[in-house]
Amino acid sequence: MPPPQATADLYSTLQRYELLLVTAGRRLWRRMAPDNFDGSWAQIAPQMVAFTSGAQLAAAQAATTYVPAVLDETGQPDLPEARVRPQAFAGVASDGRSLAGLLEGSVVASKRAVVRGLDGGDALALGQKWLEQAMQTAVADAMRDATQAELLARPEVGYVRMVNPPCCSRCAVLAGKWYRSNDIMPRHPGCDCLLIPSTENMAGTFRIDPSALARRGLINDLSANQRKRIADGADLPKVLNESRDRWRERMAADRRAAKAASKRQQWAGAEPGQAATVHDFMAHLTNRVDVLNKMRAAGIAE
Repeated sequence: MPPPQATADLYSTLQRYELLLVTAGRRLWRRMAPDNFDGSWAQIAPQMVAFTSGAQLAAAQAATTYVPAVLDETGQPDLPEARVRPQAFAGVASDGRSLAGLLEGSVVASKRAVVRGLDGGDALALGQKWLEQAMQTAVADAMRDATQAELLARPEVGYVRMVNPPCCSRCAVLAGKWYRSNDIMPRHPGCDCLLIPSTENMAGTFRIDPSALARRGLINDLSANQRKRIADGADLPKVLNESRDRWRERMAADRRAAKAASKRQQWAGAEPGQAATVHDFMAHLTNRVDVLNKMRAAGIAE
């Protein structure tokens, strides 16, 4: 069964917001001086952060209307126990870092390129690529995290991972998997997978066969040997097992780092305005009700 129309519409909305943001970011990045990274970044950073934060807010607002739309379209119960605040997902990275701190990574990437021997112009070109991926990821994360917050507000509703082919093998092997609402969806920088709201007994409706994606040429990072083995009838998960395990190890390491960072921020005693994300709470709590209560206390939901 194809994804709900509301999901297809949300993905189109995400692409539109990302395109608008990247276009604005490129215009600002042109003002970066090859001989003065820090000074020129200081001049454009406020606008860069404002544009990205605005796109995050728009994406989160789209997510808050998306979840009830899917549940209505698919005939599933919609019994929210809280109202999610889209504003909570703007101006902050999904791991709790400030948006300014995240985007400044583009300057760091440019400086590292200079250390490797590139001239200022080529270094800035690499920094721009880093910036664009960071912007796109920040907007996608805001949309996904707001979606997950909406799911946490609803008992019994989890989600199915929807890939947008062509996709990478890391996402393909997890395509169609059902997660509980308080399970963080594994994702990588640049990932554009979305969440389809679904109860567990309806999740099979949205199943996707990863091997079918491979046979149709819709997995974009398979090696020639992997493609041949799959064409010869090998099972995709088995073919990808080694790299999948390495990816899961990296994702686990990322989660441990995020958990440690949130402890350092002492989120439990956060002052008003201090960054706190859905990930912060789910890194510590597994009970949906506890997560929802913490979200209310942090102003993510009401």
